[in-house]
Parts: sequence; structure tokens; C-alpha cells
Amino acid sequence: MNNIVSAGENAILVYFGNEINAALPKKIGNFANQLKNTLSDVVIDVIPSYTSLHVSYDLNKINFQAFFDKVESLLDQQDSNNSILESQTTHIPVYYGLDVGLDLERLLAEKNLDLMSFIEIHTSQAYLIYAIGFSPAFAFLGEVDERIQLPRLPTPRIKIPAGSVGIAEGQTAIYPADSSGGWNIVGRTLLDLSLNNPENIHKFRVGDKVKFYSITRDEYLSNGGML
Repeated sequence: MNNIVSAGENAILVYFGNEINAALPKKIGNFANQLKNTLSDVVIDVIPSYTSLHVSYDLNKINFQAFFDKVESLLDQQDSNNSILESQTTHIPVYYGLDVGLDLERLLAEKNLDLMSFIEIHTSQAYLIYAIGFSPAFAFLGEVDERIQLPRLPTPRIKIPAGSVGIAEGQTAIYPADSSGGWNIVGRTLLDLSLNNPENIHKFRVGDKVKFYSITRDEYLSNGGML
């Protein structure tokens, strides 16, 4: 059941459920698109999460009750064909090597896997984008196969290189920029996912999918990858 609550002076939270499940990201992504298209004159920003959508609006143009009523009305129409987004799959090249996979050797030992088996498992499926994190280009992807799941590091690293691919519990993700973090790093992409490229702001959408594919060390380096 949908539920709308105030989230500050000029923001609301729209809840689409109480538990994380694979059906919600597409529903939340579609509604975010509908809000941006229909109420673009008053909506400032929309931030999807696993079960909800945070929406900020311009108080100089609309008050809380009027905005609440408009959002509630749109929720009743959210199955309209005009709001449906076609799901897209983004393919990401990854070099899975011990020289860039900071936790790869430990993961292989703990899971009793060889490198090729790990790569086959991690690249065998398209991951659903459940939420967007600290950056518009940091997508939380799931579900990771149980055979390669690991908990977050007990002590986060101070610096993880941009492009690093990590695993934490049932999720996997790519760090778009150098940052601290506690995910288990298993590889690195040579793609620039930083916000230096404005196209990356809209590269990942909740409800879309990401599929990794393996490249060799030579392919990684010859195309600009850094060790």
C-alpha cells in the first residue's frame, strides 16, 4: 500500500512497501519518471531507495497540501502507459585481477573457488538496480549469488580507486570515484563513471539492470585502465 509522509519543510517520502523485493524498483522508477514529467515545474529532485521515493519541491510555487494532493492523484494513475519506462541493461567491462581486486584472493580462499569460477558466477546474470547511493552513478545492484557473498569489511578502507567493483552481502556495485568504503573489491572497470561526464548523472536508473562482462588484463590496460 502506498503511503505519503512529510520529510521536512519542502519534501515528502512516498512509500511503496515495507520490504525489499524485486518488483518495487521498477514501480518506484516509473513513478519517479512520472513525477518529473508531470510536475516538472515544482519538483526539485527525486531520490529513489529500496522501498520509497524522496521528493523535494519548490515551496515558492506550491504548498504542502497542494503538492500532497497532486502526488496522491498521480499515484492513483501510476499504471498509465505514459509513465512506463522501458527497462534498459547497461553492460560494464570488468578486469577481475588480483592486482586490482583488493579482496579477490581472500574471497576465493574463503569460498573455495578458482578465479574462473568466480568470474562465471559474477558475470552470469543481469543485476537489478535497487537504489542509487551517495552519487547518481553509484547503483546498488542485486541479488548476488550466495556462493560469492561476503559481509562488509569490519574496517572500511580510506581510499578505494574509482571504477572498483565491490560485493557486500547480497549486493554488488561500482565506485564511480575515489572514495572510502567497506565493500569487498573484486575487480575494476576502465569506464569513467564519474560526474566529470555529465551523461553519468542519468546513466543508472532504479528498475534498470547492469550486466558485467570480463576483460583481460591486456584489454584493460590497452584501453586506458589504471593499476
